Formats: sequence, structure tokens, C-alpha cells
Amino acid sequence: MVPIQIEDLFYTYPSRETPTLNCINAQISPGDFVLLTGPTGCGKSTFLRAINGLIPHSSGGTLTGTVRINNINVSTQPLATTCEQVSLLFQNPDDQLFCTLVEDEIAFGLENLGFPTDKIRQRITMALEQVGLTGFAERRIDELSGGEKQRVALASICAMQPQILLLDEPTSHLDPRATRDILSIVKQLNTEIGITVVLATHRVKQVQHLCNRVWLMHQGEICLDLPQSEAFQDTSIFRNLGVELPEPEESSNDTQHRSSFHIQSKDTLLEIQNLYYQYPSSEVHAVKDISFEVSRGEVVAIMGENGSGKTTLLNLIAGLLQPDVGQTTIDEIDVRRLKLHQLAGRVGIVFQNPDLLLQAETVCDEVEFGPKNLKLKSDKLHTLVNQVLDQFQLTDIAEEAPYSLSRGQRQRVAVAATFSLHPNIFLLDEPTTGQDAQHLQLLMDELCNHIRQENRTLIFATHNIELTQKYADRVLLIHEGELIYDGTPISAFTDHNLITKCSLMF
Repeated sequence: MVPIQIEDLFYTYPSRETPTLNCINAQISPGDFVLLTGPTGCGKSTFLRAINGLIPHSSGGTLTGTVRINNINVSTQPLATTCEQVSLLFQNPDDQLFCTLVEDEIAFGLENLGFPTDKIRQRITMALEQVGLTGFAERRIDELSGGEKQRVALASICAMQPQILLLDEPTSHLDPRATRDILSIVKQLNTEIGITVVLATHRVKQVQHLCNRVWLMHQGEICLDLPQSEAFQDTSIFRNLGVELPEPEESSNDTQHRSSFHIQSKDTLLEIQNLYYQYPSSEVHAVKDISFEVSRGEVVAIMGENGSGKTTLLNLIAGLLQPDVGQTTIDEIDVRRLKLHQLAGRVGIVFQNPDLLLQAETVCDEVEFGPKNLKLKSDKLHTLVNQVLDQFQLTDIAEEAPYSLSRGQRQRVAVAATFSLHPNIFLLDEPTTGQDAQHLQLLMDELCNHIRQENRTLIFATHNIELTQKYADRVLLIHEGELIYDGTPISAFTDHNLITKCSLMF
């Protein structure tokens, strides 16, 4: 029996005229491991939500065609019934974790299905063992690392014992070591328990050796559906769509791009002195005794394992957090002397979750919001907005509602909105989230070129070694809140012990 059959599937969101899913026909056999990839905005996340019944049961819009699980149309059976068969793991574990303790989170779904207490206990023990978190039952979720949270989210799914597991960019927030662990667990569930897997990701190189089938999507259609052994024999279609290839390609352009990097000025723009910060609910410092300087025109990468303190450091630089000890100065001005609105022209930050920044009705309004509030004249405002929309390839979706876009598109909108303010220091937390290879290169090229041309500064936090090698002049390695390396990427990445310590090896 074929567990999943998809026939003539179309779906259009309420705020859009063009279908996000466009006449999809496909089927998945029991025990398959399907790699689902495609450029940003192609419809991957929407497709997964249609398979598990969130579309149409928990969405507006128009759905036609059918998705059948074990020959039953998911649009005609209760969503709760489908969720017992099909589970969906989101890219950000915080989006699906609601409880305080690990054991309560895993028990949540089982309690809602009326399982007896002894059975729930058995399922919790089994699920924690499956994801490598034995002994974590009474741990607080807010004290876990990103990788540990994703394991808890996966454990809550394992406890439900679904037939089918759907994963939407499950490793986009994780360091390489945590990524390897999560993918290993998913493969084990597939091979040892027989769970059918569909994993949507831009990270083809990490997943291609685990799957037995590859789906490539473009503009809401499946344009390639082949066994893994055949899917990458001709990589031209992946290259044309800007999707990551299984193996890195030699490119003279990378060398030329990197060799053009230079710092126009040695003037210090940012100075960090002996910075300490401890969250109120924590017993340890998230950042401790960090000191460094950044010059105008520099591009600096901050790297380290999940929970190492990268995001905390960015928030301290932006003035969103105040240090317990130490000082941050921008243009020789102590950040503590400036109000947040005074920092707007000096520092811009794009969070790992772009939804924390987006608030306007359209993409155009979002890009316009900052400069308009800074009282930019209407003629200059119009020119600036159109220029920024074009730079980040957002012109075609300028009148779309940000919430209707894919994660990667929302990330680009947030970057464009912050970029429109032309801050002297641009802070970017995990630029790879939700981005295909082509759009990631576009985003980083635009930022780095303008940062250097205008003698400003870009600081980005990432787990991606290739991204740092290509774009950064310097890399700061953070481990357990401490700065353990400040220097060139090439020296850092040739030190095996160093990158192992920071969980940067896949």
C-alpha cells in the first residue's frame, strides 16, 4: 500500500492570486526517505503542511486536488486523526515547544489523546532514548541548547509513533555537530523503525547521502522526482535554480571575490571591552570577559556552537542588552549613553527569526518604514525604497504581505528593511536560515560590497564555514561565552582542535 498519494494538488494563500502549489502529482512508498529541496519561496513548507493536513484545516486559502494517507483524503478526516499518522517538525524548535519541562512536552500530545499514565511514562522513556536524551526528563527546556531543544521536539514526535515524519529545515538553527546528530537520529528512525521521511532543506550536501529519493521544487511544482542514485547525474537543473549541489564546485569567481576584499580604513568603529552578561534565569555567564575591536570596512564572522553566546554578543553590541560588566563603544560613544532610537542610524540588527522585525502590511511598506520615520523626503524615500527592493530581488513581491512569504523571503525582507537605514554597523544573526545558495550569495554580495564601498562594518553570526571563508576578513570563535580565537578564517579552519572544540565540524 502506498502511504502517501498526491494528485493534482493546487493551493493559493488568501492574500495571493498566484498558486503556491501548482498541480503537484507524486507518491511516496513505505519506508522512503525523500529529500525535498528547491529555491527559496518555491513552496516546500506549504507542501509539507498540505501533506499533514494543516492545509486546509488550519489555514484559509483555496485547496484543490487530494492528499491521501493510506487511501484516506486528509482534507476530509479530522486533523487530529492525521496528526497521529503524520508528524511535522519545524525548523525552529521554539515554534513547537510549549511546556516548561522536557517530560511535560513529550507527554503533551499523548495526554490529549487520552493515553493512560503508565503508557505515557513508557513512551517518554522510549522517546528520550531514541533521540539521545536519556536523563533529560526533568530538565527545563529554556535551559537547553538549540540542538537539545530540537531533539526534545523530535522526541515529542517519536512518542506519538507516527507512520510518516515531515521535517521543515530541521537543522537551519543548529551547529554542525548538532546537525549531524539530528540527521543521524532521523535516519535511524527511518531504517530501524521504518518511519517514512520527507525532509525539506536547502542543505543538499548534508542530506543527499541519507535519502533514497529526491524531489526538486520550482514555482510550486515538482520539476524533478528521481531515485537518489539518478537525481544528481545531471546537476544543471540544480545549478540553474540556485540550489546547493551535492559536491562543492571549483569556482574561479570565489577566488576573485575573496581577493578583492580589503579594509579601506583602520579607524576603529566598534570597541568591546571586558564584556560580561548573565541572564537572570541562568547560573552562568552567557558572555564573559570578551574584548575586541572592529575597524570601518571590516566584515567579521562570529562562530561557535549552539549556546556559545553569539546571539547574546550581537544583542549587546546592538544595545538590546546591557552588560553586567564592561563597555561597548561605537565611534567612541558609550552605547549605554544612547537611547535605542539614537542607535538606529548607527547599528542595525537582523534577528535569526525575521518575524521579530516584520510589522508592515506589504514588503514595500516594510522597507519604507525606517527611512520614513527618520523623516526622509518623499522623492528620496521613493528612490531609496525602489533601489533596495531591486538590490535584494524583492520588486516582484513588493505588494505581498510579509507573513505570506517563505521563511527565506521574510529573512531577505528583514535584511532589506534594516539595510534601508544604512547603519554604520550591520549585525546579522544566521544569514543562511531559509536561504537557497543563489539568494544567500546575492544577499551577502550586496551587503559586503556596500559595507566596504561605504566604509561601514558587517558582523554576522553563523555556523557556515564556507560562508565565513568567502566573505569574512576576520573570524571570532566563541566557546562557552569566551572569545577563544580572533584572526583570519584560514588560520582558524586549519586548526582541527579549534573547530572541533567549537562544534564546527559536520
